Amino acid sequence: MIDPYEVEKLSAVKEFISREILATTNKMFERRQDLTDAHKEILKEMTIIRNMDDVLNHTMLSSEIAQHERQYSRANARILQLKNMYDSPYFARIDFAEEGFANEVEEIYIGKASLSDGMVYYVYDWRAPISSLYYDYGVGEAAFSVEADGRVNEIRGEVRLKRQYQIRGGELVYMFDSELTIDDDILQHELSRVTDSRIKTIIHSIQKEQNLAIRSEAEQLLVFGPAGSGKTSVGLHRLAFLLYRHRGSLSSARLRVFSPSTVFASYIDGIIPDLGEEDVETLDFSHMGRGKFEQIEALQDGTRKWIAEKSSREFAEFLEGFVRGYSPDLDEDVLFDGKVICARERLAELYRDRTSAGTLKSKTARVLEYVSQAHDEYFAENRREVAAFFNRLAGETLTDGAVRFRFDEQKQIVMEDLKRRLLPAARRLYERALRKYGLRGWVDFENPAFEDALALYYIEILSGRAAKDGQVRHILLDEAQDISYLQHRVLQELYKGCRFTVLADVNQALYPEIHLQDEAELIGLYAGAEVVKLTTAYRSTVEINRFAAGVLGKDAGEGMYERHGEEPVIVETDDPVAAVAEILGKLDERRDEFNTVGILLGSARDAREFYERLNADGVQPVGVSDRLRLIADDGEGDYAPGVMVMAVPFAKGLEFDVVICPGYGGLDARCLYLVCTRALHWLYLVG
Repeated sequence: MIDPYEVEKLSAVKEFISREILATTNKMFERRQDLTDAHKEILKEMTIIRNMDDVLNHTMLSSEIAQHERQYSRANARILQLKNMYDSPYFARIDFAEEGFANEVEEIYIGKASLSDGMVYYVYDWRAPISSLYYDYGVGEAAFSVEADGRVNEIRGEVRLKRQYQIRGGELVYMFDSELTIDDDILQHELSRVTDSRIKTIIHSIQKEQNLAIRSEAEQLLVFGPAGSGKTSVGLHRLAFLLYRHRGSLSSARLRVFSPSTVFASYIDGIIPDLGEEDVETLDFSHMGRGKFEQIEALQDGTRKWIAEKSSREFAEFLEGFVRGYSPDLDEDVLFDGKVICARERLAELYRDRTSAGTLKSKTARVLEYVSQAHDEYFAENRREVAAFFNRLAGETLTDGAVRFRFDEQKQIVMEDLKRRLLPAARRLYERALRKYGLRGWVDFENPAFEDALALYYIEILSGRAAKDGQVRHILLDEAQDISYLQHRVLQELYKGCRFTVLADVNQALYPEIHLQDEAELIGLYAGAEVVKLTTAYRSTVEINRFAAGVLGKDAGEGMYERHGEEPVIVETDDPVAAVAEILGKLDERRDEFNTVGILLGSARDAREFYERLNADGVQPVGVSDRLRLIADDGEGDYAPGVMVMAVPFAKGLEFDVVICPGYGGLDARCLYLVCTRALHWLYLVG
């Protein structure tokens, strides 16, 4: 039954939103008029710049236009946010009585963003400190922390009421009270829904252990959890929380998300804006060499040696020590006409660096600056001798300018030679490092393999040739078990001083040659990081989770959320293409019950071949032809409703209503585990 009070409350909030939309729209029109007037003014003033006053006036007008544009953009974004909130302004309410004020109960409505007129809070942002009461407590004693004047204060009290809502199209569909944390009805409803074209926001169903990770203030955070435990959602919501928490010092432009593939990037696209913030740039390692997925194919085929060695911790540490300990041959003094300008001992002393921040580039710059200054001082003190030397060489008396030109020319030759020795190209350093390490495998420097391109790039970073990115403040690293030790070190050096949120499940590390299969290794990489372990798998049904755990020889135990469905179906056949076509045909009769189907195969080659056979005339079932797509060999393509054929590694981080796996018997345990845990509702394994 719906309480009339709640209907009135919703109506009042919607009225406030309508007033806010109107007021903000009027402000936006004012800003647009101000912007138009400023543009007209600057066009009028841009005729001729006669003096410094004209320059200053032009600068002030340009600054004014930029300010109007920012205000207009903010107003427009606020209107869009308010319109979205009109349909569903809040999803929960808690009544809280602060300790010592038992008779003063505050009604706290929680939504995607704050609504306030400056005096009254109609809705609290889900990221506000007081909103954590909803995620962490049921009815009874509770507490939350707030920061004031640089100190963290704990506010204790009692939750008197905990209520949850479903509001759609601005109408209250249903509501219910719960004495515990997030009620099963809400969570069951969300988990039972079919997939969308991207990952869902979970602000109305965040669990206590997830909330702990999202709101962590740790500089480094490691989140471990089984497949389907919500790691990716937690990471993305954490970025939105950090943007809210550090509004004055952190912006979306200073955050990055490293994703496992392009298709995964499309899957998470738009989630940060949906949470009320500007979008965050998504990156991966695919721009290096021949790509990490091509490297996986080489691992599967056994066509490239040394991949494991070049991806290992030992090799990464060796490269670091080799580059930082590089000592060039400085066995000669720098001479001019037989006289010492720079002693080799002094050059070697300057090149040695006792600071951890020193790079080959900074050491080289210090030596070259000294050599240049020494040449200049020598010329100033020995001008006649220098002139006599060049006059003898020329067989004539040169002008002072000609003498200086020839001296500087010789100085430049000396400095270029020193620079080549002090700061060798990455290729030369890598060749020397490989010989010393004992890897004499062939390296194609014109088209380097991924592991070699990565090592070359790391050498560029360590030597100081590659500029470090000092603008990025926080990185979300998803599927962290899937990148090698060396890749982690590249990120840490490239974004020196940056904070990391690292998400991982070592049970999904498919390739031991390059992936990290030990949590301790990740903990060691991010020394001092806070570790949060998510324990419950929410994505799949109990039946699918139990089957997946058995694939790894484990007992699913209590780590499953109680949502039941159909048992996984195993189809033994000599014609997997026909069997899959038949499954799709049957599914097509139930199209309203699902949005996405993932057909997952062991390799990109297998996926392409299967797609071509399934897509052949006379094979593909009616009704699926408009929705069958291949995710390309490099992992590119958009996650979208329909049937997607792809290699298993491309499915990392994704989920599908239905998963079909042809040739499942040829997959190893970890690969099959990954396949199974991509399925939300139905799983078909075809032999």
